[in-house]
Amino acid sequence: MVLLYFSYLIIVTNILILSFGYIANIAFISSYLGGLMAIGTDPIILILGALLGAGLVAKPYKFSVIYLWLGAMFLTMLVHVILGTTRVIVDVVKFDALLIISALIIVATSFFRPLIVEMTEDFDKNVK
Repeated sequence: MVLLYFSYLIIVTNILILSFGYIANIAFISSYLGGLMAIGTDPIILILGALLGAGLVAKPYKFSVIYLWLGAMFLTMLVHVILGTTRVIVDVVKFDALLIISALIIVATSFFRPLIVEMTEDFDKNVK
C-alpha cells in the first residue's frame, strides 16, 4: 500500500514540477522535460522500468519503496555503463524515467489487484 502511495507521489510531483516550469517559462525545466521524453521512450529504459515495476508488484516486500529506489539507482548505473554516458544530468533523467515508468506500472496494476488476487486463489486451489 505504501508503494502505491509512493508511486502516486512520484507521478504527481513530476507533473507539478513540469507544470510549474511550463507556466513560469523556465528553460531548464523545458530541457529536462525534453530529455525525459527522449530517454523515457528508449526501449532499454522502458523494458528495465517495466521489469522493476512488475517485479515489485509480483513480489511485494516490506520495504518495497526502498527496493524501488535502489532498483532504479542500480538500473541507472547499469545503463550508464552500457550506454557510456558522460553527463550527470543524463543519469538524473534516466533515474527519473525509471521511477516514472515503474510507478506507472504499479499504479496500472493496482486497478487490477482484485482480479489478480482472485486468479491466483483459483490457481492455488487447482494446484493443490
